[in-house]
Parts: sequence; structure tokens; C-alpha cells
Amino acid sequence: MNIIKTGIQQTLIKSSLSNSKVGIRAFCTHYSEELEWVKLSDDNKIATVGLSSFGAKRLGKINYVELPKEHRKCRSEEKFGVVESTNATAFGLYAPVSGEVLEINDKLKADPGLLNSDPANNWMVKFKVSKPEEFKKLMDSRQYKKFVKWYR
Repeated sequence: MNIIKTGIQQTLIKSSLSNSKVGIRAFCTHYSEELEWVKLSDDNKIATVGLSSFGAKRLGKINYVELPKEHRKCRSEEKFGVVESTNATAFGLYAPVSGEVLEINDKLKADPGLLNSDPANNWMVKFKVSKPEEFKKLMDSRQYKKFVKWYR
């Protein structure tokens, strides 16, 4: 495996569907254009998805979260849920990568405001990834900072 240095050593993850390198770094947060953060497990099989801090601030006080049922299969960029807030009537949530919903964060049903108070640590959905190569289209933190400046 190749090693890249970015302050700490991180390994390029190999695709479980082929032996080609996916081009993402383990243990790093990636971002979608839908204002979501995404973390891929080190075994390249599970994607954990949450709302980015910027997304939470932009939406304002979140008062409702609708998440998909477990075992639902989603394609990349397919709508899987909705967040409602005081600033936006309804904001769609979209799958950043293709996969099957393994788990949803049930705490958000009772307290959707967790996405405002600590969006980095309150994930929404965990997907079993079916196409890890789709991670290539996601942004790293440097690219996301530029995107957020443009988005404003």
C-alpha cells in the first residue's frame, strides 16, 4: 500500500470491488455538495453520514429529521431523507455514495437539535457501501472550505 503524509501517516484505501486505489484517505472526513460530511470505515465498507457544521448553521434551528428505513438501498445522489428547520421549510438529504442503509441515528427523532449542537459527532445514517469508487467525487476539507466560500 502507498502511504501519504498529511501531518500523520494515512493509508490509501483499496476498493473492495477491485484492486484499484479509490483515492481517499482513511480516517478523513469528506464532504458532499449537499452539505453532508462522510467518513469511510478503514475496511472500506461502511460510510457514516452526518450534516456538516456549515449545513447546520445555514439551516438554523433544526426541529424535525426524517431518515430512511434500515435495509433501504440508495443510489448515489438519491434523496434519502429530510431535515426541517426554522430557516428552510424542508431540506433534502441525499446519499453521498451508493449503498444499503445499515443503521440510522434514532436519537435524532427525539432530539433533532443534536444536529445543531454538535453536528460533527451526531451522524444521521450508516451505509454499507456498494461502490467505494464514488468517494472520488467527494471533497476533502480543503476543497470543502473553498466550496463553502463559494456557496455563501
